[in-house]
Amino acid sequence: MNDFPPPPPPPSPYGAPQSGPGGPDVGAAISYGWAKFQQNVGPLLIVVLVPIVAQIVLSLIGQSLVDSRPVWVLFQILAIAVNAVAGIGIYRVALMITAGEPADVGKAFQYDRLGEWVVFSFVFGILLAVGLVLCIVPGLLFLAFFGLAPFFFLDKGLSLGDALRASREAVRGKGLAFPILLSIIVGILGVIACFVGLFVTIPMAYIAVAYLYRYATGQPVAA
Repeated sequence: MNDFPPPPPPPSPYGAPQSGPGGPDVGAAISYGWAKFQQNVGPLLIVVLVPIVAQIVLSLIGQSLVDSRPVWVLFQILAIAVNAVAGIGIYRVALMITAGEPADVGKAFQYDRLGEWVVFSFVFGILLAVGLVLCIVPGLLFLAFFGLAPFFFLDKGLSLGDALRASREAVRGKGLAFPILLSIIVGILGVIACFVGLFVTIPMAYIAVAYLYRYATGQPVAA
């Protein structure tokens, strides 16, 4: 009979979500986001810039339509769709990076449910805006509990309602409200820093939340 104790299990590779009494290690998620940002600076800057450039172009076009109310209304509908499509890139790249796939910018904007994504983005944005208008705190709570919904929608192919429900249940079940909120606050800090820092903190925050999404769904995270 062997009296020696069994060897300890090998340590988890860097980037694997670590759980604790209060949920995953928040510092690990943010550190992971920072490390992956440094490894994928080019693609991440592109997917962050695309929505900004789209906003600028739409704003310039919109200024010339002020005198035509019907055309302006149609333009606003078009602008919502364009903004939604432009904003899908950062989510998709964050999912690619955390899955260990190359950060492919072209693939990031190719999605077979773009129409549904536009509707999802519109409703999600309205809910967030209402929360922020109500003294900001409800908006932050909305992000804390439903911030994983876009990832559930894109990665799992869920409907709008199912993605929101899955996010809420995952956050409650895994103790993710604070980690998600802190990751988002890190992203906002770049906006405060004269907007320059957003090119670093925004992609870092998206990757950190994608990391937490992988943790919530029990998926491995690429080291």
